Parts: sequence; C-alpha cells; structure tokens
Amino acid sequence: MEASDPNSTPSLEAAALEYAGRGWHVFPCFEPVRSPSGVLICACPKGAECSQAGKHPRTRNGVKDATTDEAQIREWWQQWPFANVAIATGALSGVDVVDADAKADGVATLVQLEETRGELPDTVTARTSGGGCHVYFRHAGMVSKAGSLAPGIDTRGNGGYVIAPPSLHRTGERYAWLEGASPAEVPSAEAPQWVRDATQAKRTRPTFAKGEAAVSMWQPPTQDGLTEAQLWMRWHATSAPEHAAAVKRMKQGQPLFPAGHHEGNLWAFLSYLRFKAPEVSDATLLRLLAPSVTAMNCAKHDTAHVAERLRRINEDYGAALAESVLITAALRGTADSRPSTGAPPTLDAPSGADGWMAAPGYAIYDGQSLGIFKFTDKGNLSTIAAAPINITETGEDEHGTCYVTARWMYGHRERVETMPRAKVSGNEILELAGRGAPLTSSNSKKVQDFLQAQEQHCHASLPRVRIFTQSGWSHDMTSFVVGRQVIGEPGRVIMPGEAAFLDALEPRGSADEHLRLMLAVRDRSPFAEMAWAAGFAAPLLRLLGLRSMCLSIWGASGTGKSAVQATTTSVWGRPSGLKVSGDVSSAALQGELSRHRDLPTWIDDTQVTREGMTNLMAYIVGTETSGARATQTGELRARKTWRSLAFISGEKPLLQIGGAAGAKNRTLEVCAQPLGDAGLATLTHQGLEKHHGHAGPAFIRALMEHYTGAERLDELRELHRKLAAQMVTETTEQARYAALLVLADILARIHICGEADAHAQAAALEAGHAFCAAVLKESRETRTTADAAYDFIMSYVAANWAGFESLVPIKRPGMLMDDRDSSGRRVVAIFQTTMHDIAREGRFDTRQVMTELAAKGLVFKEEGHLTRKVSVAGKRVRAYCLVLDDEKAGVENAQRIHSLPSQMGNVTS
Repeated sequence: MEASDPNSTPSLEAAALEYAGRGWHVFPCFEPVRSPSGVLICACPKGAECSQAGKHPRTRNGVKDATTDEAQIREWWQQWPFANVAIATGALSGVDVVDADAKADGVATLVQLEETRGELPDTVTARTSGGGCHVYFRHAGMVSKAGSLAPGIDTRGNGGYVIAPPSLHRTGERYAWLEGASPAEVPSAEAPQWVRDATQAKRTRPTFAKGEAAVSMWQPPTQDGLTEAQLWMRWHATSAPEHAAAVKRMKQGQPLFPAGHHEGNLWAFLSYLRFKAPEVSDATLLRLLAPSVTAMNCAKHDTAHVAERLRRINEDYGAALAESVLITAALRGTADSRPSTGAPPTLDAPSGADGWMAAPGYAIYDGQSLGIFKFTDKGNLSTIAAAPINITETGEDEHGTCYVTARWMYGHRERVETMPRAKVSGNEILELAGRGAPLTSSNSKKVQDFLQAQEQHCHASLPRVRIFTQSGWSHDMTSFVVGRQVIGEPGRVIMPGEAAFLDALEPRGSADEHLRLMLAVRDRSPFAEMAWAAGFAAPLLRLLGLRSMCLSIWGASGTGKSAVQATTTSVWGRPSGLKVSGDVSSAALQGELSRHRDLPTWIDDTQVTREGMTNLMAYIVGTETSGARATQTGELRARKTWRSLAFISGEKPLLQIGGAAGAKNRTLEVCAQPLGDAGLATLTHQGLEKHHGHAGPAFIRALMEHYTGAERLDELRELHRKLAAQMVTETTEQARYAALLVLADILARIHICGEADAHAQAAALEAGHAFCAAVLKESRETRTTADAAYDFIMSYVAANWAGFESLVPIKRPGMLMDDRDSSGRRVVAIFQTTMHDIAREGRFDTRQVMTELAAKGLVFKEEGHLTRKVSVAGKRVRAYCLVLDDEKAGVENAQRIHSLPSQMGNVTS
C-alpha cells in the first residue's frame, strides 16, 4: 500500500502544532492509504474491512491521549507522518462541534433549521467529505451524540473528537477550512440558544400537578350524523377481533355474547360503539342493538338495562372529552387551549403541540419534553410516550387495503410514516422505533391504545388520501407512478422497504445531456435503436392490452449489450440501481418484476448458472402473476403481479430447443453487437450514471395528453395493428411485440426528440424491419422440435464415438448398451453430466426433450424415470438411454475412423 505524497498537502504535523498552540488538544488517527488496486482503504490492520477508515485513533487510549505538548505531538507525527489530525472536543479544548453530514441530508436539514429558528453566527467552519461541514462553537456542554440536533446532524462535546484539516477522507477529499472561516480568521462563536437547548444533556422532566375535575358539556346527538350503511362500515373497521365478531352478531340479530359472559363484555362493547361513532343518536344505537339483546334472553341485561348502561357511557365519553381539554390546557399553561375535537392539522403545520391532535382522555405537552400523557385511576399523570405519535390521515390503496399516516417528532424534526392499518394495532408497530418513533416494547401497547382512541374519535375529520403501492399505471389509467412521483391524479406513493428502488427512480443531472447520450446509442444500429425504444415500450403494454414480453440480445462480451440496456433503463432512473444481476431465484425474479411493473426490467444473466434458469426467465416474465407461497407462520403471501418488458442479455442465447412455446412467442431474441465499440460503451455507462430519469415522465405526460382518452387510445391501437401487419417474424405474436417496439420508437422520436411525424415513422420502420430480420433468423435457428435435439445428440455421439465404444471407464461420455429396441437398433447410454453439457451446447431443455423423445420410443425409461442406473467398472451411475440411429450418428464412418484395439474391462448394463 502507498502513503499519500507529503508534498501534495500542508504538513499534518504543522497543523497539529498550530491547533495545540490555540489550546486545542490533538492526537493522531489512522489515515486512508491506497491499496494496489488504487482504492483508498484504512491504514489499520483491518484495511479494506475497516468501517471507520481515517477516523479512529492510532494511540492506545484514543481521545484520552489528546495533548497540547509540542514534544509529544512531534514524536507522534515523526512516527506517523501521514496520520490524520484529531481535535478533542468539549471542556478539554473549549470547543463543541456540530457535524452536518451531506449524505444523510444533514446540511439541508441544518439550512431548514436556520430558516425557522435563526441563523448560525459566523464561526470557525471546516468542509468535510461530500459537502458536509463541521461548525465549531465555544464549549457550552453539548453532548457527543449522533442525531442529537436532527437526523444527519451530530454533535461532539465532552469525550468526543473530530477530524481536522488538512486530514484525508476515505473518499480522497481533504478536510479544509472554509474561506474566511479558519481559526486564524474568525474566533469560535457561542452557539445559538436553540442549538444549546437541543444538544445538551436531558433535564429532569418536571412533575405535574393533579388534574382538576372535568366538567362535561357533551350530549349525545338527537339526529344521526351518519347513514346506517356508514355506521356499520365504521363499526366493522376495527383491529379488535372480539369487537368485530360482536358487530357481526349484532348485525345478524344473534346473541352478542355467550351466557354467563354478559356483564363485562356488554360494558366494553357499548363503550366501543359509542366512542367509535359519537355521531349516532342513542335511539338509533338502541334500535340496532335490540334484536341481539333480546336474543341473549337475559333478565339482568334486558333493553332497559342496556339503555341505562349507554347513558352512563355517554357520561364517560363527555368526561373524556372534557378531561382531554383540561389536561392539554394544564400542561400547556394556557386557559384557552384548542379542544381535542378540533380539525386535524395539515402536514405542513408548525412543530409543537398546536400541530398535534389528542384523543379523548389524552393530552400533549410541548414544554421541555414533548409527550403523550394520561390520568391514571388515582388521578396521577402518567407518561404514555416520550413524544407524540398521531394519526393524521387515512386512505386505501388500489387493492383496497386501509393505510394510516402516523406522525411524530424526532430530534426537533417531524417524521411521517404511512403504513397498513393492521400494523398500527399489532406488534409490527415496534418497527417504527427504528425510524425514530418513541416506542419501546413496554409502552407500545399504550401507544396503540392512544392511536386507536384518537383514530376512532377523529375518524370523520381525518383527511382521505389515495395510496399507490406499486410503480406504473393505476387501475383506472388516470395516474402513473414512477418513484415518489405521481403523474396525473394526485396521490401518495408508499412502497415499504423499497427505499433503494425509489431512490434509483429519481431524475438526476441534465435532461439535455441525457437525451444526447441516448441518441448517441440509438443511432449506432437497428438493435441499439430497438433497445432504446424498449424503455418507452414498457408502459405501452398495458395501454395496448399486451402481455409481458422479453427482449433478448446475446453475443460476445464487449460489444455494448449492457450499454444499450443501461440506455433503456436510464429513461426511468439510474441504470445500475434498476439492474437485476446475479444468480437470482425464481421467487426473487418475481419480486423484481412486480417492483418494475409497467417499467423495463434489466436482467443480466451472465452470472446465472442454475440449470434451466435462463429458459425459465422468459416463462416467468410472461406469467405476470406469482404463485401463492406459504410463510413460516402458516399464512399465504399475497400474489405479485406485473406487466413488464424484461431486457435480458448474456453471452448465450435465452431460448432453447424444447422450451415453452408461450415463452418463445413473447420473446424477441437476436445475436448482435449493438454498439461494436467498447469505448463508446464505457462512456455511455459513465454518462448515464450522472444523467438519467428525465425522458420517462415526459413520455408519460405526452401519452396522457395525446393518447389515453378513449377515442385517441383506439387510434393508437389501430396504428399498432397496422405496424404489426408489416412485421415479418416467425409468429404473429412476435410480430405484435416487434410492432410495439417500432410504435414506441415513433412516439419517442416525436414527443421526446421533437422529430416530424413522417420522418419518425420512416426511421422507426427501417430499424424495425432490420431488427425483425435478425429475430426471424434467430427463431429459425432455434428449432422447436425434439427431433432437432435428437439430431444434435447423435452428432455428438458420432464426433465422440471412441468414448462410447471404448471399454476404458475414465472420462467417458457414455457407452454402448447390450439392449436393443423392437427394430433391433442398439441403445447408447449418455451419462447425466454429459447430457447436461450437450444440452447447454445445443440450447435445449434436457427434461423437455427427453420427455418428448420417450413418447416417440427413442428414450428408454426405468420405473417411470428418464434416466437409468448403469454399471461402469463396478460403479452405478445415472445415464439417459437413447436408441442409437446409426445413419444419423454416422456410426459406420465413425467406426472406420476410430477403430480401436480391444480394451480390458467389463461393462454391463
């Protein structure tokens, strides 16, 4: 490993001595060094495996060894001349540091905090990697903690340290003082009050006085605020199975509870009905309850008793409302606090208690420590959560699943999370703790109770939003979702656990540069042009009523196959982020296809080694729906659906002899060198990583503007039919998919490149015809009959006749058998491993072909199996036993060429 050039940067030792002269305690840290491959790794023994490259101490005691002693500092840097310089923070050096990480949006968050809470004073500031910064303040007791000020903004105080200029970062950048903000140019300023409040050690939470008596002003309505249908829908929407079952029995007029279980259950159920629907009158509620109460046939719990219970529950409900207002006013210290029954806040409401809602019986405090509180049975105030969590809106996705949006405060920053309604009421709510929500295993049940009470109480006034959980077209074709963007009808995009996929779909760089790169690829060849058009063809599949398809380009490496695939996916986002690579399983491929719904899917099969997986790819793409799979808990996973254009490349063809006919019909495959220039391919990859994702949304807007109306869509489909009639391919279905690419090429040329209609159509048709000629040639070379595979096998036997006729058992591909068929023809046994090699070379599926040949009597079965066990030098091995066709195999010729002397050994079947 090579150290950095000491002449390329100011002396690190001199910098350390300068800081020590200012009273800042310093010590050395391991520096990044270049590995033989040129990558910067840590100089410590862990090397490339070190996760703290350039940031952890070289000395035994770390920050505890920090000093201002000049002799010690010189000794350290004479021993390690390239060591990074670290400054101890806190009382030791008299400085606290705010560290904003640009990669974690810390810089952007810090700017937002300055806009809302006040600007930071001029003070010593250093630039870190990727646009981040270290802001130095006079020591004021800040804690050394990650995310103490906000997510992405850490602080360093007592016991902490920071890496100082001109140290080297593992990215290759050097820490540097901002112009005019070095310690020699500006003194360290005092941190603003809002920074000190947020970054100092937590103070003890104050104790609150016992609540005063609450006076209820609420009365049950005399007129219903909901229709009966809405009322039943409201009551049915519960995560409590006992309430759901009781509502079902109540609607059917059956007894609410078994005999002997009326007392406690009736009270709880009546409370649920009232708190869930405060808009319903007592008369309506009792009328709907009457058949079930009568069916219980209980003298102690007749209709009069139920009416009395309901009256007392109404009092409890009114008291809960009054108590909520009382607690909120007491905790806020104001006499005119907003009642909890007010309208819900908007998402852009200012932080603090005024932007939050409380459920009946709960309150929110915005003093020194935010929290959700509730009075206990003894009148004492207990904390439910350390910060408020509220439900602010609700909605359904395209599959009818109910979602709710929860909101909480974390590090003076508001966080919003939308999740399925069922997760809020189950143990999965603890997953929010990892996103900063104030949840623990001990308080999660209390938070769930609060959220359910709040949702029930505010159900009528909660905003309704539309949720999208997949990319691509909505069911009504009025919206298209790509990343976090909804084109068309507004709505929120929710794809839990798919942050990397969504980030890859974000546009980056220049739209003009992206177009220039795409055109440079498109104009290289007809294959490159059709590949470019495939990026725009994916969303047309659903508009034209076509099934999923595969586009397969195979051939020698270094000819630009991956570059044209990158161009295809760059239409929608960052190519490398949307690529499916590696030895994927069928289930994993189905998951990727469902994520890429109505978008192109880039599949690189060069690493796929599983037997039959390449041919299975085309079949999986065309099925468009995954199978039901059982989970470890015994449940069934939801089926995944897609409508995708899969672009598959590799050094071997995708389709095989004997493969599924449906997959072949939905696949356009060519052997081509789309670019033929490795240099252009490299430049394309580099450029598309910086500029991507602009053309796809623009194309969707053009489709919506010009073609998605009923009449115009019929015109688009008619144009596709006319183009399909002009395409010459092996099957009519292949012609439809070839016409799809040509149509996408025409539309992209017109709406993305701005070309005239006539020129666009002529250029696209010319490329389409050349592409179809290559597809037709490939289709005819890949014969679909098992006879072609049998011919290939016999040719192999002829070419390797010595290995089959010889009795030497070493490295033999197979052997001749004593068995003969009804016509007297001999049988040749081909070992299983050899047959797999033959199938790979001959591009056919072994099982499919052997099954068809067995039906024709050309393969001998053993107890229903396609293979038989044969003896070779005393060992039993599996082999496929085929009838030997002497004429096709050219055995006589082969025998004359490979005439061998008798060999010792005994081979029997």
